[in-house]
Amino acid sequence: MEVVFSYHYSNILIFLIGMVIIIYLLSRYCAKKRAIRFGNFEILERVAGRRILSFSMIPTLLRILALSLVIIAISDPVLIYSKPSLNSDYVIALDTSSSMLTPDFKPNRLEAAKEAALDFIAELKPERVGIVTFSGKAYVKSELSSDHLQLEKIIKAISIEPPAGTAIGDALISAASLMQNSPRNRTIILITDGRNNVGIPLNQTLETLKKNGIRVFAIGIGSKEALNYTIPQAQELNATVAEFPLLDEESLKFIANQTKGMYFRAENRSVLTDAFRASLSYEEVRMGLSLYLLLAACLVLLVEWGLEITKYRIIP
Repeated sequence: MEVVFSYHYSNILIFLIGMVIIIYLLSRYCAKKRAIRFGNFEILERVAGRRILSFSMIPTLLRILALSLVIIAISDPVLIYSKPSLNSDYVIALDTSSSMLTPDFKPNRLEAAKEAALDFIAELKPERVGIVTFSGKAYVKSELSSDHLQLEKIIKAISIEPPAGTAIGDALISAASLMQNSPRNRTIILITDGRNNVGIPLNQTLETLKKNGIRVFAIGIGSKEALNYTIPQAQELNATVAEFPLLDEESLKFIANQTKGMYFRAENRSVLTDAFRASLSYEEVRMGLSLYLLLAACLVLLVEWGLEITKYRIIP
């Protein structure tokens, strides 16, 4: 967030502010000279009290404030800030292979990713979101939808799915197909802890993504070290390999960069949450401040006028 001034008026602004300071100093000097001419301060103090000796201070400061506000308003200030764009579609592609049960996140990677996805969706209203899960094949859990309550139910119900493997390419193609006819900005948020080892090659996937102008924000979740952890649930899914391969960061980085997205390595919940938020599309908003400053100047002048005719009224 920043405030910028019109270049055309910038020099005038500096000049006028300097003039205000000079006028104020001159007015204070003249006020002191007038006070010296009134010799009998004891009588004046008994009549009006000590405050009469500095009665002009507050009204003068208010006038200077009002004039300064007018000067700044003339300089055409503009407040510039960013806000989430309301012209984007998102698809969350979540890895549901058995390695996502690894407990380096509490209780495991999958549940941590689901919680981050739920927080992300809560910030997106009323944007449309689709959901894809993948292990050895990809599953479309939800088409693009703005029914966020239903989306939350779907995410909470996600669990580990067969067959064994990590079909990242299939997941990206499925996610892209959900947004194929969308006229809006399109973003895929990919969360995985493995490497593409089955299904469509990533190079072929990349061509489809670039052709359709889809950005990919890839999130690699989990420890950087190879794990040798036996997961009881994996046996039920015929996934008997206990040693999980390292995350293929280079491929994920390449896809993210080629689609004008970003890659994140999430080793804790904080980075995971930040990675989701980074995928938000933002638009620049410019708001002129001149009218508000002029209204503020009028208000200050009304206060100054009220003080002049009441508390600081000059004694005849």
